[in-house]
Amino acid sequence: MNKELLGKYLKVGSIIKTKIDASPAWITNIVYSISDDFIQVNIGLEKNYIENLIMIGDTVKCKYTSNEIEIMFIGWVTKIHMDNPQRITIKVHQLNVFDNKRDYARYDVYLSAVIRKDRENKNGVFAILTNISKAGAAFIVRESIDLDQDYLKDSILYFEVNLTRERTFTFEGSFVRCDIKEKGIEYGVKYDYIEPLSIILLEEFLTELANEDKEFYNKRSGFWSKNSKMK
Repeated sequence: MNKELLGKYLKVGSIIKTKIDASPAWITNIVYSISDDFIQVNIGLEKNYIENLIMIGDTVKCKYTSNEIEIMFIGWVTKIHMDNPQRITIKVHQLNVFDNKRDYARYDVYLSAVIRKDRENKNGVFAILTNISKAGAAFIVRESIDLDQDYLKDSILYFEVNLTRERTFTFEGSFVRCDIKEKGIEYGVKYDYIEPLSIILLEEFLTELANEDKEFYNKRSGFWSKNSKMK
């Protein structure tokens, strides 16, 4: 592991996404401090972690994204701090750095969705939307969708995504990739057509996600500036 890369890109106060083994969802978090040898990172002890009974020795996956790069690192929980600010210490044991070649910001989410042959078809495949952007999205399904079926291979399908109980985002799209994940098969999808109303819903939703990160940063900034190693 090239630990200097971690120190080069990840800074105190950085907003990162974290995920523990017991949870399928990414959680917005903040870096409180980084050890001088760039091996240990302190991040916030979020409510989601407590609900999932996080313990010392658990594995945590962390992701930091900027306009230029994306850092993915995995580590073990070595300490749980209950003093203010509550946080956990992660010892990094695997680190990867990738160029960020995406034209639009991508947001990690966890939303229910249905994939159909077309709008009129009542049958569909249940899926979980795992990330979303202005250009496309990614879904996880339990079992592989057979791309050799005539209506799936090189075809445009109909997608319904439940953004909230009141808002459903729909679009027509086609698969661009397929990857094996722990919870199932993940398919990358590009938008081929979005109705005007759904375009408005998508833009509003993406703005809300961006504002959530900003609000999270502002809420926590007082904590890390007073309690971290930042000079």
